[in-house]
Amino acid sequence: MKKISLSSKTISYWVLQILVWSFLSSVMAVGYWASGNELKLKLWQVITDFSVVIFLSIFFTHQIKRTINKFIQFDALNVKDLFKILGLLIAGTLLFYLTYELYIKFAYSLIYNRLDVLDHPSQEMSNKIIFILNYCIYFIIWTVFYVAIKGLMELNKSREMRLQLESNLRESQLNTLKGQINPHFMFNSLNNIRGLMLEDVQRARNMLTSLSETLRYSLTKSHVDSIALEDELEMVRNFIEISKIQFEDRLQFKEDIDKTSLNTQIPPMIIQILIENAIKHGISNLKKGGTVNLSTELNDRNLLIKVANTGTLRTSEDSTQLGIKNIKQRLELLYGEAATFSLKEMENQVVAIIKIPVA
Repeated sequence: MKKISLSSKTISYWVLQILVWSFLSSVMAVGYWASGNELKLKLWQVITDFSVVIFLSIFFTHQIKRTINKFIQFDALNVKDLFKILGLLIAGTLLFYLTYELYIKFAYSLIYNRLDVLDHPSQEMSNKIIFILNYCIYFIIWTVFYVAIKGLMELNKSREMRLQLESNLRESQLNTLKGQINPHFMFNSLNNIRGLMLEDVQRARNMLTSLSETLRYSLTKSHVDSIALEDELEMVRNFIEISKIQFEDRLQFKEDIDKTSLNTQIPPMIIQILIENAIKHGISNLKKGGTVNLSTELNDRNLLIKVANTGTLRTSEDSTQLGIKNIKQRLELLYGEAATFSLKEMENQVVAIIKIPVA
């Protein structure tokens, strides 16, 4: 059998439900009994009636809770949602009353054998309306309390997710920055540029500019959650130019960019990580080098980013797969199930595809 575990929040919810409605119904039962037991009921009948009230109160408020959770977004409440909740409360109260009325007719006709109670003045329509209004107020108070607590929990959850996302973004950018400005990368880049200055001064100056822009991008984008695709592409091209100093003709780069996607907002450095992985784990392992292809496509309210490189999909023993894990986690935090990431090998190429929803 599958073991069911209840969270502390679930247990607390049910304990509060039972305590609140038991207390309220007990107060009403004691008040009724102390006022003289107008209907001349036996003690067990009074206990049964108010136990049914407790059960129905818990059942219907729980159904209200489930419906609210299903159709109301607590992180984006608006006036329309408040009217929905009010309508739900009225419907819940009426259903509660109808169910209780059915119980009364059944119990007093077939169990208690007290048909006289059904014609008692206490069963007049005015008293029934008062009963409905009272429980409508009770349900409203319960709902306001629940929505307030749920709203605070959602705000706290959103805050935690935002902090986690910010921490993840910082970690992502830090890891990327380490890959760009670690001593080995800096030594190779500067040493190659120094050698290039003896052959082609203008190109060496361009490489220094690319290196400077790469470092500037990494440092200045550490405080943003999204960036235009166009700006990310500028970073990628600078990175490619720097990498070409080392790989020379072994590295070929091609791009097919959908111009309508240039202003689309994406997580910063997400393409750069894919390009870096393609070069590090693909091109660098091939004696003759290979090609990295970058393409974007905007359709059906989704942005498709595709990075394909010559090579095979294999993981070296010293690889931590940190970049791939980072991309997956950031996409999940930012877009949930609306974004996807895939990495596969086909036709002697390793292909990474990211799908991001566009607002």
